[in-house]
Amino acid sequence: MKILVVCSDFPFPADHGGRVDTWGRIKVLAELGWKIQLIVCGKQRPSEADANAVMAYVEEMKFCDRRSRLADLLHAIPMQAQSRNELKHVDIKDDYDYVLLEGDYVYPILSNPKIRHDSVILRVHNDEAVYFKALARSTKNVIHKMYYRMESSKFARLQKKMLEKVDKYLFISNKEFESFQRHNPSAKSLFLPPPVTEDTFRSSTFQSKHVVFIGSLFMPNNREAIQWYLAHIHPLMLKEPDYKFIVAGNSRNQSLSWLEQYDLTNVILHDTPKSLDDIYKSGYLFVNPMQNGAGVKLKTIEAIQNGLPVISTSIGYEGTGLIDNEHIMVADKPEEFYGKIKLLFDNPQAAKALLESSQTYIRKHYNHKEVLKGYINSLNTSYQMKQVL
Repeated sequence: MKILVVCSDFPFPADHGGRVDTWGRIKVLAELGWKIQLIVCGKQRPSEADANAVMAYVEEMKFCDRRSRLADLLHAIPMQAQSRNELKHVDIKDDYDYVLLEGDYVYPILSNPKIRHDSVILRVHNDEAVYFKALARSTKNVIHKMYYRMESSKFARLQKKMLEKVDKYLFISNKEFESFQRHNPSAKSLFLPPPVTEDTFRSSTFQSKHVVFIGSLFMPNNREAIQWYLAHIHPLMLKEPDYKFIVAGNSRNQSLSWLEQYDLTNVILHDTPKSLDDIYKSGYLFVNPMQNGAGVKLKTIEAIQNGLPVISTSIGYEGTGLIDNEHIMVADKPEEFYGKIKLLFDNPQAAKALLESSQTYIRKHYNHKEVLKGYINSLNTSYQMKQVL
């Protein structure tokens, strides 16, 4: 069987949440025996090494340019989608059993005459209307705030257009899936957890007193999370012997001057590290102090896979299915957040038990391959029944 995967960003290296999810799914589809062709409409072409890594799993790749123009701001379609308008014209030669859209940004592909709408499956990485509204709350830049609000309104309208053309949805967030299913019971929708493989589970030694945060440093909601921690939690943590706050992520060469207003004593910053392995290994626990966001925060799941128990705000763990005080610790007030870090610092056995419980949950409930296989099989059964009737 053949599947066309359409991406708004090249999926490799898997160095942020969206790529982690997309790249993992491409590998799962290949393991299931699917013949995969990939279309990418983004700003940058991959290096030869990155392209070769992907070609080990796909039969063919095509690229089209993302063209952002100021005039796109005036269009009814969100700029993130309108700038990928070349997808309407990309040459598609083969017929596919399914076309997998990796997010709303690639909406223009639905206007390509070679795409059959009854073959389309949408992977919902975020409720983009909610996500961009959250970005507007996170940023302090007035122009950015206006842009995010405009995109939020446009995505709300786009989601209605999408429903007219697409009836198959795979949600990364259990919370967003349940909401969508209530309002659209006739759609063939399902919660598909992010890809998790057995060989990625690790465990901390719980020796160092390092608190870790990993996330894209150019995103306003991640910046806001770090700033909240530095303002409210970090000063209290400085009393702890051997404590360090480890921050890592891709800045996309943007200035990190927004950090300078805080006390950076015992803060270690890794800007665009080539590998996160040693950073995870050095950690005692992971914090996700997100104040605004939507969808599943894959940083929470990745931290658990990589051997760190997680303390999070309510926003930072929503949609994961994890349970407070059983798989994860949740706190929204600074004094409670600090208290839970202190609790795990003082009790390594409790930290280890929390990690093991969360890893057991993910192993059981995040079987991406089986859920995806079952979903596609159910679609094939439905299709065969229609043919018989």
